[in-house]
Amino acid sequence: MSVSGISSFLQGAISSWGQAQTWNSSVAATDSLISAIGTAESNLGKGLAAIANGTALDRVNSQLKAGIESLLKNSSSATQPKGPAPATATGTVQVTATTPLASLGFVNGGTIYVSAGGNTTTYSSTGSDTVGDLINAINIGLPTNAQVTASINSKGNLVFTSKNEKDIITVGGVFARNIGFGVGHQSFKPTPGTTAPASTKTASSTSKSSASSSSKSGAAVPSAFALNAGSAASMLAESGVSGSLVNLLA
Repeated sequence: MSVSGISSFLQGAISSWGQAQTWNSSVAATDSLISAIGTAESNLGKGLAAIANGTALDRVNSQLKAGIESLLKNSSSATQPKGPAPATATGTVQVTATTPLASLGFVNGGTIYVSAGGNTTTYSSTGSDTVGDLINAINIGLPTNAQVTASINSKGNLVFTSKNEKDIITVGGVFARNIGFGVGHQSFKPTPGTTAPASTKTASSTSKSSASSSSKSGAAVPSAFALNAGSAASMLAESGVSGSLVNLLA
């Protein structure tokens, strides 16, 4: 082989070697890029799972909180005794303080009677008086008068309320119906108080007994965290979030 042939061969070999090195570098860069993309996709998946898990946990915590508050509210309202309420007589005719009694058919000289606790307040119309005048007369509060207060409620009805929790209120007279107290709607009793249900007392006693027995026997009691975790897991499953909390947060 001539010298020129050898030179050409060497140059060709050197060129091929350079191309091979360039190819290797390109392949290495591609592999590095693919690895970086794979790592990014893995991190993205974990991040999205963590976000979904956090959202689900917030929803579960809100549901647990609302459920506990509702349970405590219902339990409190069901077991708390209530005191007696005074008798309240509410009329069925809509009025205002400035409504003339004559416009209600309460004529001059017409009379009504409001009784409570053995005392009676008698009111006779002057022909030019108003519902406000009737209210003022009832509210004078003389010792010999019925111990009630008169007012108008938010619906515009005349209301007589006893000053104690024992008296029965009676509204009578020919013109009582003109202000909303007709036949069958003239006697009003106080509301009796309530006491704690016997079942509540029994449950409380049983609860104390069980707590005492548990303390003596050393029986394991599930923690609030364990109970909440179980409820949370169930709610997460119902919400369509697959996998455990640990997997989602991994």
